[in-house]
Formats: sequence, C-alpha cells, structure tokens
Amino acid sequence: MIIRSGYAVRIGMLMVLGWCSLAGHAQVRKVWALGDGEKVFRDDLQHPASNGNFTWDGKSIHLKGLYNEVLAFQVIVEVGSDTVRGIEVSVDYPMPEDAGQAIGASTLAHGPQGYLEVFTEHYLQVKDSTHPNWFYGSRAAAPEHMTGWIPDALIPSNAISGRGGFPVTIAPLRNQGFWVDVELPRDREHLRPGKYRSVVRVTENGKTIWSIPLEITLLPSYLPEEDQSVIWAFSSDAASYFPEFSTEQVDDMLKFEAHRHRITLTGGFRPQISAFNSEDLASYQKYLDGTAYTPSHGYHGPAEGKGEAIFPIGTYGAPVMGETRAAVQEQSNQWADWFKIHAPATTYFWYITDEPDSARLVWVNERARWVHENPGTGRKLPLFTTTAYKPSLASAIDIWAAYDGVDLEALPVIRKRGGDHWFYNGNRPRYGSVILEGAAVDFRVNSWIMYKYDLRTHFIWHSTAWKHNGQGPKAHLHQNVFQNPLTFINSDFDFGNGDGILFYPGHMPYYPEEDRGLNRVLPSIRLKNIRRGQQDAALLHLVEQKVGREKVLALVNRVVPRAMSEVPMKNPVPWSQRGDDYDKIRELLLEMLR
Repeated sequence: MIIRSGYAVRIGMLMVLGWCSLAGHAQVRKVWALGDGEKVFRDDLQHPASNGNFTWDGKSIHLKGLYNEVLAFQVIVEVGSDTVRGIEVSVDYPMPEDAGQAIGASTLAHGPQGYLEVFTEHYLQVKDSTHPNWFYGSRAAAPEHMTGWIPDALIPSNAISGRGGFPVTIAPLRNQGFWVDVELPRDREHLRPGKYRSVVRVTENGKTIWSIPLEITLLPSYLPEEDQSVIWAFSSDAASYFPEFSTEQVDDMLKFEAHRHRITLTGGFRPQISAFNSEDLASYQKYLDGTAYTPSHGYHGPAEGKGEAIFPIGTYGAPVMGETRAAVQEQSNQWADWFKIHAPATTYFWYITDEPDSARLVWVNERARWVHENPGTGRKLPLFTTTAYKPSLASAIDIWAAYDGVDLEALPVIRKRGGDHWFYNGNRPRYGSVILEGAAVDFRVNSWIMYKYDLRTHFIWHSTAWKHNGQGPKAHLHQNVFQNPLTFINSDFDFGNGDGILFYPGHMPYYPEEDRGLNRVLPSIRLKNIRRGQQDAALLHLVEQKVGREKVLALVNRVVPRAMSEVPMKNPVPWSQRGDDYDKIRELLLEMLR
C-alpha cells in the first residue's frame, strides 16, 4: 500500500529489508529529510540540515514514539536548473519485523491502527519584516530568518493539481517541501511494540526517482489522551467558505481538526457570543462532555471522548450579559446553574472585556461588583480579561491573560485568591511568537514553558482570520491568505504576517483561483508544532510520574533555561530555536520510560 493523504492506492505490499537504492534524476539534484521542528525556506538550497540531522542520518529516516502519538517529518526535494513536473511523494505502510499487521493498514482514517497523510508545503513570501509590537519585544528577540518564501499551509495531496495537490510541478533552483504525518496506533492488542520499516518514495510521472528508508520504533508506553495544559484558540467566520455544509457541519469540521491537534477551539461559536440560551447550550454540550469526539459522531483520532476544558462567555467582551445589575445577575445565575448540572468539569468564565485601558477600569469594577454581590449561584462566575495583572482590578478579575507573558511573581498571589494567570498570543523573548517568521518551534516551546512553570492556558486570539480585522480599513473583506501573508491592518500601520491563522480554507469562494477543491480545513506547520508541543508536555508528565519532577525539569532547563517574566523584554530569546534540540531531550525522556 502507498498512502496519499488518507487515500490508499494498492500497488502491492512491500517488506523493506534495508537501504533502497537511488534511481537518480538529472534535475532533482537532492532529496533529503528532517523532523517537524524547522522551516526550510523555498530558496534555501544550502540548508545545514540537508547533510544530516536528528531525524535523518543522510541515508534513512528514524522516528520513535509511543502508542497514540503522532510523529511527523519533512521531505525536501531540491531541483536543479530546469522545471520538474509530475512529482509525488508517498509512504509505504510501515511493516513490523515479524510481518505482522502494518501501521495505518485500515480503510478508516485516523483509526486505531494508525494513519499516514502526505501534504505539499505551500510558501508565502515575506518581503518586509513585521515591526516590533505584539510579537517580539525588541530587535534582539527577533526571529533569525525573517524574509523570503516561508512554508506554512499544508495542502493534502488529493487537492487540485497545480494548487498543492499531486502531481506537483517544481520550478528551477527551488526546494519543495512535503510534510508527512504518521499517527501511531492506539491498538496495542494487534500492533505490537518494536521496529516498523517502510520506504518514502519520490516519483516523477509514476516512476520512482528517489527512495529513502523509514524506520519507526514503536515503544510500549501509551501517550496520555489528556492534555495537562490548554491551548485555547478562537475561531469564527468560517461557514461561508463551505456553502455545501450546514453551520453544525462546519463547526464539527473545525473542532475535529483542532481536537486532533490537541487544541481547544472555542470562543466564536453561537453560545459564547450570545446571551444565555439553554437550547444553544444543549446543542453545544456534546463538545463539553466529549460525546462529539467519538466515532458515533464521526470523530476518529487522538483524545476520543475527551471534552473541552474551557468555555468563554461573551468572547472579546461581546455584550451578552446585559447592562444593568439585574440583567447581569440573572445571566450569571443561569450560566452557573447550567454548568453545575451539565458540565461541572468545565472552566467557564465571563470574558468581560478585551485589553481594557484606564478609562475602562470603572466599568469593569462596577460589573464585577454586580457579580460578586449576587445573592444567587452566579456570584461565583469567574471574570476574565486580556491584560497584565493590575492591582486596581485585583478584586474584580479572576483570570488574567497578558501578551507580555505571565507575571511569575504575581501568579501565586492570584492563585491564592482562587484565580489564575494565563498568556495571550505570542511575544518573544518570553515565549514563542505567532507570526509566520517565527521559528517552527515557537509554537512547540510554549507547551514546554507551561510545564516548566505549571501554567494552565495559552490563548491564541484567532485561528481562522480569513477576513481582515475589524479595526482596519479593509474590515470584513476576505483575505487572500494563500498569497498575502499580512493579516492585520489598521489605520496607523500594517503588521502581523500570518497572525491569526492556524488553519487554511480548503475551499476559497472569494478567490476562486486559490480554491483547493476540498471540503475541509487545511493545517499549517504552526498548527503541527502546537500538537508536537502538547505531546511533548504529555510525555514530560508521563516521565515525571516515573522519575520525579526534578529530574524532568533538569532536562527541560537544557532547552528552556528561562521564560516569561524571568526574561526582560529587551533580551534575546533564551530558549532554543532548533527543533533538533527538543528532539534530543525527547529522546532522553523516552529512554527514561523504558
């Protein structure tokens, strides 16, 4: 079998016994591989990892993981002075050494036997770097490589040919990256631990021109379904891109893809931007109790049956709670009563306002008093806002989220009062940035930072910002997200390459020439690195249970010596920006489980 974006084409089952010889091709001058922790720019034909890296020794690809873990690697095809057409990349089903059942050998996508999927990497050109603002505190903290053709969107191989679908044409003197996801099995009864072997093939017009052996070591341990911390991403305004689907179908599509990547996608859905409505909440409850994420509801993959951990009310300060004391208290009681009965494990809160300035403080304190003086059950409704900790709001706000990171000195004070301190978007050097120019590990490192400091939630302001932001001159117009990396414009200046986009639309009705012909949302390299980070954090907790937190922290400190408020905003980034460095620590962690 060969896997192409979940579609299996039978060409015969192969048992790989060793190195597969190179067929060669005059214009495909090199094919090499690397892990998921780097971005290889389209024109970087001298990338240092091409001679070998943690994942690829120059001849073979080596992966190692646990049951229920998703591994990923990249295949880079370098082209010479002439255009190459008809290129495809495929992966044979990984077979065990004893000729037992292969990984992914099932007709069910994301099934218990595992899954393989191949994507073409789509590049966006950044000509001018973003200004220092939300995304890094100073030039010293800026990403190392900030202009050029940067890979991000991942186009499934069954998309329209010529728009990322197979076969692919590669122009002269360019890299073309291909991303491969290997979802390791959850079935421990029929797929035993051990080595599984496969071959990655590059073909031109159906003829194999390059082969790389792939070895996967499946370890006996099982990666936990539960995430120890929450990556919360907002989403809205996606339904019009999929006119063939109902709103509920689009919601499921978005949430399922996020869930598979260990993200809680919430905030822009009807119950969260409307006044209390028991019917809306009854429809939404399946996401909270986890029944939506089960095969009976069409979900297959990691974290089956696990519900969402948080629920924001009135996202971005949407006026859903009313403007009088009586209205606010009535709404508070209704929300509190519903969650007590129907979703007692969910952290729900009133997103009272967004980034409040000094003029807003009186308003916030007044509404907070209305909640806290409520004689009913609603008096315990937590209040949330996106700002750094302010003593002037200490009696009003329960949960804080700041884009300059977590104030580690204020954190125990806040928690002693029953609240919490989260962080918001991305801001180098204290934690990873959200912008396209950031290193691939910018999104991976945040989960390591959350483990190190016992932080519970990272909030990403948007994941489907396919419309222009409402504050700018192009408000509510749709963006050409496949061609223009700039995603945030206001009346003063433009900034934010890639900000607000973790998913790309498989359909593009507003720019038909960019339509990929797929009724699905498409992932990104940044999204994949969120998943990698969340899986790393699950592994850190798993190893902690065996060897203790101090030994695990000693390893974490090798790649993340400092973060958050321990780092002055004018400093360089203190944590490693190299994917291989995290993979080396992960290897040590896996050894500790043996």
